[in-house]
Amino acid sequence: MPGGLGKGLGSLLSSAQQVAPVDSERIINLSPELIEANRQQPRSYFNQDSLQELADSIKEFGVLQPLIVVKTAVGYELIAGERRLRASKMAGLKTVPVIVRTADEQAKLALALLENIQRENLNPLEEARAYKRLIDEFKITQEDLARRLGRGRSTIANFLRMLNLPDEAQQALAEGKINFGQAKILAGVEAASQAQALEEMTTAKTTVAQADVVAKKINNRPVAVASQANDKGKEFLLREFFQAKVKIVRQVRGGQVVILFNDDEELAELMEKIR
Repeated sequence: MPGGLGKGLGSLLSSAQQVAPVDSERIINLSPELIEANRQQPRSYFNQDSLQELADSIKEFGVLQPLIVVKTAVGYELIAGERRLRASKMAGLKTVPVIVRTADEQAKLALALLENIQRENLNPLEEARAYKRLIDEFKITQEDLARRLGRGRSTIANFLRMLNLPDEAQQALAEGKINFGQAKILAGVEAASQAQALEEMTTAKTTVAQADVVAKKINNRPVAVASQANDKGKEFLLREFFQAKVKIVRQVRGGQVVILFNDDEELAELMEKIR
């Protein structure tokens, strides 16, 4: 798409915040029950503890930032401010402040995305999904989207890589168990080893630098080629000799022979055999 952004994208992204206002952007109060969730909303994960904190704040200070809505045939549809809407319902508010705008379906997506990015409300996975949706629906390239949003193409590409992570890694990212930097590193790990890398990152609560070390270690780890059948045979001979459970655990180089015992008496017998 030479020199272009696809039909309508340029105007949508450059003027999403100026979508035709109603009543000159006058703030009105509406019942939260009249406002439906936005079908184009990029956000999908809402931390309940964080929502409760916001609800407590709203009880004390009210809703400080108006919600953005559009008029529908049966009421209003939310464009931006779903956390505030949910928290307001939790706080038991009878009305919430809103600004009413008009927008078509594609403009609602663009506006919801931009409103959320500007307020840093989206987690990295939600932001990635929103970028992909813009790219798919407007038939544009990563370069086009990056230019319109004032972001580097590599930044957009890194967000989109999050969508290729396995489900458990995406869930960890959405819940904040790993951050965007760690997720980028995880995306560079071979697919077959990503689950192991994720476990090491989350169990040890690594920093980004430490996560990088984990990823490099796993990527450089040679695939074990030792015969499992031979190891099983050796384990059998060792069990017969020690009269105890024995496991052979292979590592990058060499490995360990693990002898299991149930009590001090069995340990003493093992020591006698070794002597």
